[in-house]
Amino acid sequence: MKPVKSLGIVAFSSNREITSLLGMIAGWARELNINLYYHPSVKELPEPAAPEVSDAALLDKSEALISIGGDGTFLSAVHMSKFHDKPVIGINLGGLGFLTDLSPENLKNDLRRIACGEYSVVTRMTLDAVLVRNKNEIGSYHALNDIFITRCGSARLVSLAAWHGNDYIGNFQGDGLIAATPSGSTAYSLAAGGPIVAPDLDVFLLNPICPHSLTERPMILPPDKPIRITINSTRKDTMLSADGLDSTMLQGEDEILISKGKKSTKIVQLSNRSYFDLLRTKLNWGLNYKRRSSTSGDS
Repeated sequence: MKPVKSLGIVAFSSNREITSLLGMIAGWARELNINLYYHPSVKELPEPAAPEVSDAALLDKSEALISIGGDGTFLSAVHMSKFHDKPVIGINLGGLGFLTDLSPENLKNDLRRIACGEYSVVTRMTLDAVLVRNKNEIGSYHALNDIFITRCGSARLVSLAAWHGNDYIGNFQGDGLIAATPSGSTAYSLAAGGPIVAPDLDVFLLNPICPHSLTERPMILPPDKPIRITINSTRKDTMLSADGLDSTMLQGEDEILISKGKKSTKIVQLSNRSYFDLLRTKLNWGLNYKRRSSTSGDS
């Protein structure tokens, strides 16, 4: 791969660990002749003269973005870049970290490898959504993980109808619906009982959230036709959200058209571990009960 000589830094939190890490990255970058540019979200710059730039300038000046945090920060960096054709590098300081590949412990060597072009780039499918109200398009949304429709501020069930292209799927009564990518299969959809899907596949996941009928189960659909969801109820307590970051309130008879994204997200990858290695590590697969309990701090 092409050696990277300029990086844009994104960190939406501020704590001692991030401040220390930013200082180390700045020192290593000087050794490797890498230019660093900082998003305004970075609260404490490692050097007084460090260049803090706007979103547009960050994308223009940097060859790749570094996200410091967890998967939430990674998603925010992807949305901040407006799904620009810019590779994103994730440093995991969060919890599970399915999207963030780097750890602080090996970061100096990882930066050296990036500066020398010793990395790979994987592409991930995204979702585009259009909100239609009274036959007029009033909003567009983009997501790496998922676009979901759920109740907001009410304990009452949401009533939704769904189609795959022109094929009617059915009505869903429950807390809502999740349309997810394979990358998003280990996010909200997994918590809602959805399957884990290999991230290099191109498929939709359509997953009911707490459905009123136990026979309504998650579905995997081909992305050659859009998913269309309509709001059956007339109440105004239903919300649409893209990756939990870009949200809007919905009205009765609103229509949401979800299609495979025109742009993919590029992720810088340094490790050679398989996806199953990642799942075993993150989800503690294969650990016996006693070891799993001691790992989680249980007696």
